[in-house]
Amino acid sequence: MKILKYKCNALGDDDWEFSEVEFGSINLLVGDTATGKTRLLNTIFNIGTFVARDEYKTGFWDITFEQQGSTYRWLLRTDNLSNDESSRILEEKLWKLGNETTLLVERTENKFVFSKEKLPKLSPRITAISLLKEEEVIQPIHEGFGAIRRRRFFHDALLKVSELEPIPQDALKKFRPGLTERDLYKAKLGLNATLYILSIHNKEAFDSIRKNFKVAFPFIDDMQIQDFSKVSPGVTFPVEIPVFCIKEKSSTNWIPITEASSGMQKVLLILTDTYTLPPQSIYIIDEYENSLGINAIDFFPHFLLDIEKDIQFFITSHHPYIINEIPSRNWYVFNRKGKKVTIKYGEELERRFGKSKQQAFIQLINDPFYVDGVE
Repeated sequence: MKILKYKCNALGDDDWEFSEVEFGSINLLVGDTATGKTRLLNTIFNIGTFVARDEYKTGFWDITFEQQGSTYRWLLRTDNLSNDESSRILEEKLWKLGNETTLLVERTENKFVFSKEKLPKLSPRITAISLLKEEEVIQPIHEGFGAIRRRRFFHDALLKVSELEPIPQDALKKFRPGLTERDLYKAKLGLNATLYILSIHNKEAFDSIRKNFKVAFPFIDDMQIQDFSKVSPGVTFPVEIPVFCIKEKSSTNWIPITEASSGMQKVLLILTDTYTLPPQSIYIIDEYENSLGINAIDFFPHFLLDIEKDIQFFITSHHPYIINEIPSRNWYVFNRKGKKVTIKYGEELERRFGKSKQQAFIQLINDPFYVDGVE
């Protein structure tokens, strides 16, 4: 799934309104603190959970998106009542766009029409895309909303995703040489288990992860999957526990990723996600630079621009290097007045100030729209 055009009002206690914006493949959200960047990312992730996991959300969304070669527009309006019995979908429409526009779903509080056929009353707290996900025309749309991933990089979250886990034999049987990204995505394995499967069944992806990890951390000499009991004497398990291990230059010791810094865990997780997300996924990264050293920060923009995968990235950053290295045409500059957020394109700065990459960040932080930040 790729979001082409997006408008959202986050109702309830937030009640924030975001201006309509058109997105590309790489979207760098920049702006002063508290201008609404993370909140916008939350609305994108929230609509994914509403569709894929039926987690009811309140708000208004108007989204134009691509999925599997087709373009759609989806409008959804829900109420903002906290009472579960009263919360409901007020309006929902889904169009397939093209030479001829086809209205696939039209839904209000009193009617529900799918492909011109009136449906019986169904749950008012579940989207039509979820209710109709078994229908051939809706299934790929539901699949697209299910491929929105946002990683949380807090310490506890990194510990959880990096924790040790055995690989059940029945799970191993599901994988095979030439396994697809979607196979791994659906398995929802942890970081070490995913890398272990890649090392066996997709060595090309595994080697690409290792290569890029070494670029970010050049003091690393080698990386391998090891049995945890072999790198941690005195610790034994009844089954093999795979763990990604690194060996630094001028050292003979293997270090499990579970004992590495949070910055190294974060970079390895992002690399693994990028190489295992299914095509047409959305990947949300909020403030990449947190807890990272200069090498890992320098590495990221070039990796992002060079990676040849059909993934739509949404990133926030305040770091001058990252902002400078990602072309201004990929910037989305935020300004907030009260709860109304206006988003302007970086191309507007480029037209005003020229294409000087060296001065891009300085131009940004001196632009009145950026300086005003929150009013």
